[in-house]
Amino acid sequence: MKALRYAAWDVLEMATVDDPVPTAGEAVLQVAAVGICGSEVEAVAARSPRRTPPLVMGHEFCGEIVAVAPDVTEFKVGDRVVASSLIPCGRCASCRAGAVHLCPDRGIFGMNRPGAFAERVAAPARVLLPLPERVSPVQGALVEPLANGVHVWSRLEQKFPETVMVIGCGAIGLLALQVARAGGALRLVAVDTSDARLAMAHAVGAEPLLNPVRDAVVSEIRAFTRGRGADVVIDAAGTAATRRTAVEAVRPGGEVVWIGTHGDATELSGRDVVLGERRISGSYAVTYDDLRTAVALFAHGRIEIEPWVRPFPLDEGARVFRELLTAPSADYAKALLLP
Repeated sequence: MKALRYAAWDVLEMATVDDPVPTAGEAVLQVAAVGICGSEVEAVAARSPRRTPPLVMGHEFCGEIVAVAPDVTEFKVGDRVVASSLIPCGRCASCRAGAVHLCPDRGIFGMNRPGAFAERVAAPARVLLPLPERVSPVQGALVEPLANGVHVWSRLEQKFPETVMVIGCGAIGLLALQVARAGGALRLVAVDTSDARLAMAHAVGAEPLLNPVRDAVVSEIRAFTRGRGADVVIDAAGTAATRRTAVEAVRPGGEVVWIGTHGDATELSGRDVVLGERRISGSYAVTYDDLRTAVALFAHGRIEIEPWVRPFPLDEGARVFRELLTAPSADYAKALLLP
């Protein structure tokens, strides 16, 4: 079968690889669509040891089952499914508590097993969910990133927050804005250094739009909220600067969720956090409940993906990767491959 292979450091190429064969508990999917995640682009750019070539990446995918192992009874050939990106052990304390995304022995598609930048991929049946007919393949490939936005929302204690600010309007930020809207946020504020991305955020309901290149973001959000600050700030960029902005922009008693991981070490004002009782939490990956909610949001038409999602044939995958590595397009925020 054809696959986009991460053959060596800095080398992505189309290749012919062996067809997957389902082992015990597995199904093989004909991949309908698979997303290119920013983490994969960053891994190639930084030669990350977490994704060591040779490797077939791709962890945001959906497809149709074309083969199952004899012991798989919950799915059959012809079923449309979407996969979790994570493969938990199912035995540890985190798994038994339902926090499968925190399993210390979790596997990840496209990292420590073959991913879905290919015509077919094998997956444990226990990480698959049914995909309704009214959810398109393009939407199906976005279920996992949308579920990340759902998981962010699950980290919050507030119900119907008045003002939610999202920093970083890439795919996760744009989806987090829409989950916030569906979850009861009354006003959405978007922050990004790209006016093109801010226009995408405006199209899904954000107003005002703040660009830190020219706007004093913290002053602007305080003026917009009558001096209080945002009730919730979601940092989908994840730099030291955006994390500081998130804490400075949230009101006393408000909540900050960090999901972006572009940077690591971050210096904050401890007094602002303590004296303002500002709550900071991290958000990582998704649970199966998050995935089910994401499927339902798509099925009920609550999420808009036009025009910021762009599909490409699998054969163009290497070219698309090179473009994302060198000059990301202002025309779209998310690239998908269609095997």
